[in-house]
Amino acid sequence: MMRRPLTLLATGTVLAASLVALQIPLTHWVDSKPKLHQLTYLPSGDYLRMASLGYRALVADLLWLQAIQVMGERKLSAEEGHWLYDAVDRITTLDPKFVRAYEAGSHALCILVVMPEESNRLLEKGIQHNPQEWKLPFLLGINYYFELADDEKAAEAMAKAARLPGAPEGIARLAAKLFVSARSPQQAVELLAKVYEETSDENVRKMLEVRLKESLVERDIQILEQAISRYQAKYMRRPERLENLVEPGLLQELPREPFGGHYLYEPATGAVRSSEVAERMRIAARRRGQYQ
Repeated sequence: MMRRPLTLLATGTVLAASLVALQIPLTHWVDSKPKLHQLTYLPSGDYLRMASLGYRALVADLLWLQAIQVMGERKLSAEEGHWLYDAVDRITTLDPKFVRAYEAGSHALCILVVMPEESNRLLEKGIQHNPQEWKLPFLLGINYYFELADDEKAAEAMAKAARLPGAPEGIARLAAKLFVSARSPQQAVELLAKVYEETSDENVRKMLEVRLKESLVERDIQILEQAISRYQAKYMRRPERLENLVEPGLLQELPREPFGGHYLYEPATGAVRSSEVAERMRIAARRRGQYQ
């Protein structure tokens, strides 16, 4: 009957001793709304690990509860952003498996202050210590796309997330769109083909098959557009029909439309489209600051 109270008492004693050993002035943490600069009183993450006396996760939880109070909903200055990054970095050094801290910290560094590089650094640290957590590379991909406008790196991160256990099927489709946006539709085809092969659910396979064919259409259209550009550079005019691209050896053969239709070509503009796909595959999201 007394084991639980004794255990709690022992745990509390250890935690109290740990906090004293951490040399954190407790007066700075008593206020219900601590100032952000007070996070600088935290010692290094390595010291926190040593001083927590085997209760690293519990001490990390305690410090995290204090850290999230300073986030709030207001904007932060660049200096405050660096303080926040340092605090979350130390907390996750104390407990490298603290996935929630990586997630919330990375969001705060992009929403409360524009520090995508530090946000990515935090996520990459989380990925290193939690390689099976699909949300971390997913958030990294979001940062690369929305914050840094790097579609290719965004696609790579999304593809990594899509391969991890528990990742929603929709991430694979988003990664494919990002590869297309980065002008790498062949990578989208390869990613979706791999996911398709490893998926046993027939409903999911049907959706993936449609997305795979859409990626093939985009790849084929880009191949045709590039061949048309080479033809125009060589003959100083556009070809009259797509078959003209095969005759001078610009293409070995015309690609087959994967939905069973055919590719339509407008010589006046050089535009190519599929008879079966109403709209070319494009990522739909807008970049932050686009309206500024």
